[in-house]
Amino acid sequence: MMRILLLLLTSLFFTQLLAQDAPPNTNVYLFNLSKGTESLTLTEPRFLTRFNQYGYNNQPRFIGNSSLLLTVQIPGDTQTDLYLLNLKDRIKTRFTATYESEYSPQIISGAMGKGTKGSTRVSCIRVATDDNATQYLWEYPLDRSNQGKAILDDLTGIGYYAWSGMNKLALFVVGEPHTLVVANLLTGDQITVTSDIGRCLQRFPNGDVAFVQMIDDKTWLLKRLNMATYQPELVTAMLEGVEDFVLLNDGTVIIGKGSKLYKFNRNVDISWKEVADLSSYGIRNITRMAVSSDGSQLAIVN
Repeated sequence: MMRILLLLLTSLFFTQLLAQDAPPNTNVYLFNLSKGTESLTLTEPRFLTRFNQYGYNNQPRFIGNSSLLLTVQIPGDTQTDLYLLNLKDRIKTRFTATYESEYSPQIISGAMGKGTKGSTRVSCIRVATDDNATQYLWEYPLDRSNQGKAILDDLTGIGYYAWSGMNKLALFVVGEPHTLVVANLLTGDQITVTSDIGRCLQRFPNGDVAFVQMIDDKTWLLKRLNMATYQPELVTAMLEGVEDFVLLNDGTVIIGKGSKLYKFNRNVDISWKEVADLSSYGIRNITRMAVSSDGSQLAIVN
């Protein structure tokens, strides 16, 4: 049964008390991002998850430029829920409060372009409460007017995904090995493209999808999947041990390793270029990131 609970708070800075048996601790920071011809500059840092600073806060995803979706687990809870942060007004909304766990939120129509116009549905990975903890690709209405529904009824084990368009998406399907599957919601086609992929899938402005292929323990390659032909092409080799990345609208790739950020654009760069060291902010283990629609803000998970 769905327990719908919306908590509207006037500030992002409510402190959640530490509970016993807390899940792994992750926090989210926000920076203004400006891009030069060969450089990136990060300014005006904000700590977004003080409301749950001892809990799990992960998988940020922008809705346009002023809202951010997060996966959150409060210490003491047994499930993760989705939260929506209004960055302009500093309002936090608990988007789901279910017996199931939800992960990897995205705005569906936001996958097609800039802004939030027409954005009425949020997709996520929903983990059922059955014995197998079955993972479905799910959708909720943005206004939370109902309990939502499965997007793909016949495919489970989905770990991560990226929308290429309103009716086509790339999927990370859990298995031995993990596989990259493209699903067409109009035709029902499900095509396995390749295997041994990383968890991060990101959309280029034209609808192509970037992913990391793990050749062996040390050789991880960033590739671009043509979503018309399903043919991948090499972009560059990743730094060792790095699988998370974000894409700017001009094709620049940003990654994090330790406290440092690096960028690569194959039109101007020969190799990865260090652009920032965030250790002075206490950020020493950068993992997932998200960039706003206009490229002016970068959210970072530490």
